Amino acid sequence: MNQMANAANTGLSPAQRVQFDEDGFVLIEDALSADEVDNLLSLTDRLHEEHLAGDYCTQDEPFQMRDIPRLDDSFLEMVTHPIMLPLIVDAIGFNIQIRTSHMDIRPPQSPDVAEKGLGATDSFFPWHADGPNFGWPRINGQIPFMEVKVAYYLTDLTQHNSGAICVARGSHLKNVWIERDGESMVDPECIVEVNVRPGTAMLWRTALLHCVTPNLSPHTRKCLYFGYTHRWVRPSDYMHQPAELIERCNPIQKQLLGELGTGKDNYVGDDPGSQPVSRFWRPVEEDIPLKAWAEDSGLSGAKG
Repeated sequence: MNQMANAANTGLSPAQRVQFDEDGFVLIEDALSADEVDNLLSLTDRLHEEHLAGDYCTQDEPFQMRDIPRLDDSFLEMVTHPIMLPLIVDAIGFNIQIRTSHMDIRPPQSPDVAEKGLGATDSFFPWHADGPNFGWPRINGQIPFMEVKVAYYLTDLTQHNSGAICVARGSHLKNVWIERDGESMVDPECIVEVNVRPGTAMLWRTALLHCVTPNLSPHTRKCLYFGYTHRWVRPSDYMHQPAELIERCNPIQKQLLGELGTGKDNYVGDDPGSQPVSRFWRPVEEDIPLKAWAEDSGLSGAKG
């Protein structure tokens, strides 16, 4: 795929930046080492098996767990992954936090799920852009740049119809819906099926339309998602993280998990001359250690 990019512990390259702005996504091969993939697979399998044993799900249905940094330190470490964090900050800035995180497991499906068109409204996984109920505000019909996600793919998705995500290239900038034979559909010329090897990561704007192919392979698809948004947007799968988790975080992890530099007791500030005002709206320097990290790293995203 010509969308591929080589992994590097730097910010976005000029070519990656153009692709991210115009197509809405970039793929990073070998973002995860083989050992990282094996460790994360073992962890996702263990958590899945625990829920199967507890009758919370069945072996043949899709399964998700959200707010995963609280579940295991291996997931916590992914929040600041050294290859992807520079790309994230370069793309959206340093004044950010995790909006959502989840592990996603999709077992093989019956061939009849492929009878519906890809991403059809009545299919198992329709085309959509991520957002809250009732949607983001729109400007000239398009969603502003509110969020990026990183997807880490842990299983082989190189074959067609193996449960891979599909994205509609450029759909964060323009309307890609067309009418064909009396049916409304996403323009096939815009559709990219993300057929990748284990260890590949995708950095993408969640305003992109996306759906999932049916998994007609004999293998279960397994991946992780971490969504990063501006700190003044409220998270969707937590309000505050558990104190015992925050206590073992470094300052940048604390920021990305939605906490402040001085703790949980002064979210509206402590300056009697100008408070109360949310420190997610008016942060002080100690609230966003990622700012100094970005500036020291020379990332263009250090503008915030």
